[in-house]
Amino acid sequence: MLLRETFLKGSIFCCFLLAGCTPAPKQIVGVERMEGGVGKVLIAPCPGYVAQLVGISAHKGAPRWSVWNSPGTRDVSEVEFFRAPDGWRVSKASLADLKTGDVTFSAGVMGGIGGRGLNGDVTFDLKRFEGLGDGEVIVGNNKVVRRTDFMKVGSGRCEP
Repeated sequence: MLLRETFLKGSIFCCFLLAGCTPAPKQIVGVERMEGGVGKVLIAPCPGYVAQLVGISAHKGAPRWSVWNSPGTRDVSEVEFFRAPDGWRVSKASLADLKTGDVTFSAGVMGGIGGRGLNGDVTFDLKRFEGLGDGEVIVGNNKVVRRTDFMKVGSGRCEP
């Protein structure tokens, strides 16, 4: 089982690296700040989308935290920072919080629809994250939008 899972992870990773399998990142990922300052990665609603890997990384020194969707587990539309959803496994844990100084962070998701890759990422800094208000989400390159707008279904962002 572990060997099969490792092979599957490696195959998906290699596929994303190859030019034929690497779709340009889409704006399917957002970051929101919940009450108490805890962060959450949001995945835009795309019919049939299955997330395989969700992660957060710091650009200086590249510490990273990521979780892997084990085969047969439920899909998610959001992942709280540094907390694996039920049935998911932590695959990397060298980043434990966002309190690392003047650093740019990224949150990303790898997944797909019907076997076709659809990835997304968002870049943000700590100042922008801590300044988020109720109902605000960071998308793209440190841009803030309303959560209701981000979570709307039907844009071209869901096309692999």
